[in-house]
Amino acid sequence: MRFNVQVTLKRAIKFTKLTVFLTCAWPPRKRLFLFKIFMCFSVFLSIALLLPLIVSIIQHSDNFFIIIKSVIFICGIVNYVAKVITVRIYHEELQELRSIVDKFVDKANDQEKIVMQKLIDKCWKFQFFMTCSYYLTTTAILIGPLVLPQKFPTDAVYPFSVDNPVISRIVYLHQCFVGYQCSAGMALDCQAALFIWFLSAKFELLGAESKSVVNHDQLCHFVEKHQDLLIFADKLILPTRIMAFSTVSVTKIGMIFGGIFLISNEPLAVKVQFGIMVMSTTANIYVCSWAADYLITVSSSTLSEEIFGSSWKHEPKVRKMWSIVLLRSQKPVVINIPGLLNNLSNEYYAAVSLFSITYNIKIRLTINN
Repeated sequence: MRFNVQVTLKRAIKFTKLTVFLTCAWPPRKRLFLFKIFMCFSVFLSIALLLPLIVSIIQHSDNFFIIIKSVIFICGIVNYVAKVITVRIYHEELQELRSIVDKFVDKANDQEKIVMQKLIDKCWKFQFFMTCSYYLTTTAILIGPLVLPQKFPTDAVYPFSVDNPVISRIVYLHQCFVGYQCSAGMALDCQAALFIWFLSAKFELLGAESKSVVNHDQLCHFVEKHQDLLIFADKLILPTRIMAFSTVSVTKIGMIFGGIFLISNEPLAVKVQFGIMVMSTTANIYVCSWAADYLITVSSSTLSEEIFGSSWKHEPKVRKMWSIVLLRSQKPVVINIPGLLNNLSNEYYAAVSLFSITYNIKIRLTINN
C-alpha cells in the first residue's frame, strides 16, 4: 500500500524547527531571557561531559579503542557547541532569513508555490531520512549499556564516585541529553540545506521572470530582484560555511575512527552502533553538498541560459543592460572558506568520501601487517 505524503515548505519548516530545538536556533518572540538561560545551560551541560571524556583519554591512554570512542564523542560535542556559538553570533542574519522565508510562505503566488514544491519534493525524503538517522544513531549508542558490559554509553571518567544509584541515573540521563544535543547539532545542517533550497527556488523563479521582461523599467526591477537575491545569499553563506566546516571536520574523524571499529575484534553490538554512525556521518556532508551543488547550477548556468534566451529580442540599449546582468550571473553562488573549505558541491563530497575510504584502507592494511 502506497501513501502519498504532501510535504509543503511550511511543514518542512515546522519539522526542522522541532528537530533543531536543542541548538537554540529559533529564539521565541517572547521570554528571550529564559531562552538565553536555556542556551547557556545547554552549552554548560555539553561541556560538563566534554571534560570527563578528555580525562578518559588520559586515564586510558593504553586502550586504543576507548581513546577512539572518546574522540568521536568529543567531536560530536565540539560540533554542537561550535554550531550553537555560530547560531548565536549570526542570530540577526538568521532571524532575517527566517522572516524572508515566512513572508514567502504567507504571500507566495501559484507559480512560486509550484517551483518551491518541486524542490521540496526533490529533497524532503532524504533530509527526513538523515534527520531520523541522527537521532537513531544516538539512541543506538545510548541503549548500549542494556546489551553491553558497560555502565554508561561513554567511557567518561568523573572526579566522583558513580556507584550510588541516584548519581548513576543522573550521569546516565546527562549523557543521554548531551547525545541528543549532538544529534540536534547534526540536524542543523538540514536547516541550512532548507535555506539553500529556498534560495535555489528564488533563482529559478527569477530566471523564469526574465522571459516576461519587455521594457527598461521591468529590467530595472529584475536587476533589483537579482541584487536582493545576492544579498540574501551573502547573509546565508556567512553562518552556513562555518557550520559546514565544522560538519566536514567532525565527519571526517567520525568516518575514519568509526570505520576502525568495523574492522576490529570488538563485540557485534559495538560494531552495529558504530556501523550506523559511519553510515550516518558518511551521508551527512551530502545534505548541504547536494543543495549547494544545485545552487551553483541554478544561480549561474541556468540563470545565464534564461537571460541569454530572452535578451536577444530587446533593443540595443536594453541588451546592453542584459549583458551586465549576464556577466554577473557567470559567477555562481558558492559556499566555501578560502584555504579551509572548498566549494561545497557533489565533487567535494566525493573527494571527502574518497579521503576517508583511503585512510580506512591504510589503517586496515596496517592492522593486518
